[in-house]
Amino acid sequence: MTRRRAAAVPPPPLVATVQRLQRELDALRRERRAHAVVEQATGLLIARQGCSPEEAFARLRRISQHSNIRLVDVAAGLLGAAAPPPSAPPPPPEPFRPERYLHPPAPRPEPDSDGSVPLTGEAAARYHLARAAMATAGDANALAETLAGAVRHLGADSTLLGLLEPDGAVRLVGSYGLPPSVASMWQRAPGTVNMALLRAAVDGDPLWLTRDEARRRGYDFIGGGAVRVCLPLRRAGRTIGVAAISWGTHRDLDDVARAYLSALAEVAGRRLSALSGGVGDAPAAHWLEAVLDVLPGSVAWWSPVRDDDAAVVDFRLDRCGPDATDGAERGRDALTGRRLLELHPSAADDGIVAGCARALRDGRPFHWGPGQVWRAGGARPARVLFSLRAVPFGDGLLASWHYHDEQRRAADRTARLERAGAVGWVEWDLAGDSVAWSSGAYRVLGRDPADGPLPLGALHRWATPPDAPRVRAALRALIERAEPAELEFTVRRRGAAWPVRLVVEPVMDPDGRVVEVHGAVARR
Repeated sequence: MTRRRAAAVPPPPLVATVQRLQRELDALRRERRAHAVVEQATGLLIARQGCSPEEAFARLRRISQHSNIRLVDVAAGLLGAAAPPPSAPPPPPEPFRPERYLHPPAPRPEPDSDGSVPLTGEAAARYHLARAAMATAGDANALAETLAGAVRHLGADSTLLGLLEPDGAVRLVGSYGLPPSVASMWQRAPGTVNMALLRAAVDGDPLWLTRDEARRRGYDFIGGGAVRVCLPLRRAGRTIGVAAISWGTHRDLDDVARAYLSALAEVAGRRLSALSGGVGDAPAAHWLEAVLDVLPGSVAWWSPVRDDDAAVVDFRLDRCGPDATDGAERGRDALTGRRLLELHPSAADDGIVAGCARALRDGRPFHWGPGQVWRAGGARPARVLFSLRAVPFGDGLLASWHYHDEQRRAADRTARLERAGAVGWVEWDLAGDSVAWSSGAYRVLGRDPADGPLPLGALHRWATPPDAPRVRAALRALIERAEPAELEFTVRRRGAAWPVRLVVEPVMDPDGRVVEVHGAVARR
């Protein structure tokens, strides 16, 4: 009996719609990449032959039609033949040290020559196509997929991208071709693990390994494979991460292939840095945010703003702590992304910008103030008493600042409220045997501040004889049974009497004992 072939079942409408939209999106991405390469080739013809944009594009089309080669491939070939990309590695980076985040080393000088293999012909054309594709990658996984497409002609099976963290670990941020279970297992590889990709990221040197070579060196392979290439990803001469490319079967990589892969790593490093929020400028953004989130007061990471001559002319508050303020009631959200000179227009004249730039250059902490500066942000600029401390952190500064005027104004506001409302606050530290009263409390209770505050056990003596037992009983219940008290009694001092209201509550230690008493008093 002949078995009938089952008819293909069409996908559900929603699935079909998603698939169609995905195909359309992929087509738009390819069109955008192709357009960028054609635009570059058109510009090259305009510069070399002095023709108009229309004539340059027409020449590219004629070559494409006569040679039966796609227009984008013609453009990429022209760019590759006329302008081979630089494939030289940047200066050799220093070995990874966590302390560099506090004392970053001075940039190394560029080498005079590198003896690298230039890219020409097909390799250069492929490079330009890959560079245009990487520029459109929207996240690290898309970048890993684009990188995989750029090395597919070399037979590569998988790619992964990792970011270097301050403790020497590598965090996996993007992958393509790796089994999900493997990618999940190695989301973060600690620096204590002997892995090829970790060594390439930490030392800043590429590794070209077969499985046998890796076994001899004691390296582990993520996801298996026969050949592994681990290439440091850099930005501004500093290693920020690593790209690993794997082959399932043995593959010999000649000098041209290695130069091509190194050139791709340069582009991938710049793109990954941009996708990761300027990872080359800020040391491990998620680490930095965790640090800022637990620091009290006004703290932020400042990145330098440079002019055309690379001189530091300002600083931008790239990440702020939750309590950061400009002293004009603007907080974290309003300050993030602003520049120092926007907040304090006199910071350049007062030496703050120069001092911070010097700290960034020399690797030494910078202190300023307390001193008077102009502060913007309110209805009009105002002079405020300001102090600052900044320490180098990565390629920027970790800064904390304080507005002394704000403290004074807060105390003045409290004093005005106490005078207007005839109220005051009282605190007794029973464990430390200390007492603190506000100036308003002295006025409400009719006691001379020169005599100091009363101990809690003596407060009932300030009440009239009929009220004294009730005050003493309420305070005893507060101490012995941790019962809050709210009572009214009459104070008689120097021949005068007036009613007051006292509200007190206990503060207990983990064992349930009352160690402090906080309260407020007011005239009725």
